[in-house]
Amino acid sequence: MSRSAERWSREPLDAVSVIRWLAHYPSGTDGAPWPVPRLLATTGSTNAELAVVLAAGPVPEGTCVVAEHQSAGKGRQGRVWESPAGAGLWLSVVIDIAAVAPARRGLLPLAAGLALADALIEVTGLEVMLKWPNDIVIDGPARDGLVGPRKLGGLLVEAAERAVVGCGINVSGAVNELPTPQATSLFLEGAPPVDRGRLLAAELSHLRHRVTQWRAGLGLIGDYRERCLSLGRSVQVLLPGGEVLVGVATAISPDGQLVVTDSKGNSRSVAAGDVIHATI
Repeated sequence: MSRSAERWSREPLDAVSVIRWLAHYPSGTDGAPWPVPRLLATTGSTNAELAVVLAAGPVPEGTCVVAEHQSAGKGRQGRVWESPAGAGLWLSVVIDIAAVAPARRGLLPLAAGLALADALIEVTGLEVMLKWPNDIVIDGPARDGLVGPRKLGGLLVEAAERAVVGCGINVSGAVNELPTPQATSLFLEGAPPVDRGRLLAAELSHLRHRVTQWRAGLGLIGDYRERCLSLGRSVQVLLPGGEVLVGVATAISPDGQLVVTDSKGNSRSVAAGDVIHATI
């Protein structure tokens, strides 16, 4: 960690402090309060940790695991990454999906992305945006002048009978601790030092609110469109089968797909893929 980042504490999250921060947020009117998060020093992956818990039997919605360090964090397309201890906030949360129609379950990652952005804006004041489908970003070029945006973090939703929403945010990472020039942290973006316990409580509160909105089907897509940086941008979409789709991201469909229009005016909806912004 650089000398200028020394004010950013990497002390482990304290359970008493986390509970105190959770008490600042209402538990909502949509059911019992979510369980207090389980804090771990290290794990391979918080998503994998919760998968083991779910395999052992039912748990309440909102069951959450937080790790100071992940040695095999899960990303899109099966990517694996490692996080410096105490430099970020890495967590996974159980969400019930049974009451939501299958056609609308694909909106859960968008709801979770909005929740992360909501929490970061509240706690840091940064202008946090979303790159479809699941990147938490800051608009602007990468550190070496390459095309941005700069990525603060992301999420991965894995669903079977219930969904596990995995979230990761780079909090105090220095340049030499981040994997690519496009990666950034709250520290590098000039945010004031962040209490990770407060950020955890804010994320869980906003996630609960956005999950309630997702279930009700009220306004989620409109909110996402307003915060989606990909809309109106020239993009390349790397599709799961290896195909590359080039065009302008012109819309987000009601079921959360990205609509890309090519130079001939042909539009195509994409349910999954890695988006590269071709222009700043």
